[in-house]
Amino acid sequence: MKYKGRIITFLLVFFINLLYTAFYFLRDGYIDLIEYIGYPILLPLAWWFGKQYDKAKYYSEKDPLTGIYNRRYVEAAFTTIKSRLEQTSQSGAVLLLDVNDFKLVNDHLGHKMGDEYLLLITNQLKRSVRKTDIVARWGGDEFLILSPDIQIKEDLDQMLERIHQNLKQLSFNDVKISVSIGTALYPKHGKCLDDLLKVADKNMYHFKSQKKLRDTLG
Repeated sequence: MKYKGRIITFLLVFFINLLYTAFYFLRDGYIDLIEYIGYPILLPLAWWFGKQYDKAKYYSEKDPLTGIYNRRYVEAAFTTIKSRLEQTSQSGAVLLLDVNDFKLVNDHLGHKMGDEYLLLITNQLKRSVRKTDIVARWGGDEFLILSPDIQIKEDLDQMLERIHQNLKQLSFNDVKISVSIGTALYPKHGKCLDDLLKVADKNMYHFKSQKKLRDTLG
């Protein structure tokens, strides 16, 4: 959680009170005792109110379970990323991920263990991407990754391979962890987030159906 709200509120109250005190000192030649008492009262209050703003800001952008970004943040961030990509004539990627067999985990192990399962996946996803990428929980057992500055298909393929390999190293109560991933490239597959998501979603379910077919055939 960032401290921006706390710092701004604290400094604002501090300098307003300082100017107020200086004005009356210049006018009257002295400072009332109440002014000295006011600082220890006002400044902690300013810090507390700033903290409430920081908490509200944090939870408006972050998923409360996993601590990664939520849908609302992604929708706002995409506009900024799109503008930057247009200016530099670069491409980007949207990755939509669906956790395989998550319903079985919830049904057999319970929702609490299901939450731990999602946290484990979240940590591996964060390890698998670059610092400039945005990892978000899209809803339920779906995750989304915004990856700006993807120059060539090989870069995207390498990221997909890292994700699958990092998850393959994990197991959870003897359950193999894996995800189905659909991708879409900006601007090749669309210039708005909805269009990119439709392509990524279609590719993701194609990947999932192919996996089920392979599992059935052995």
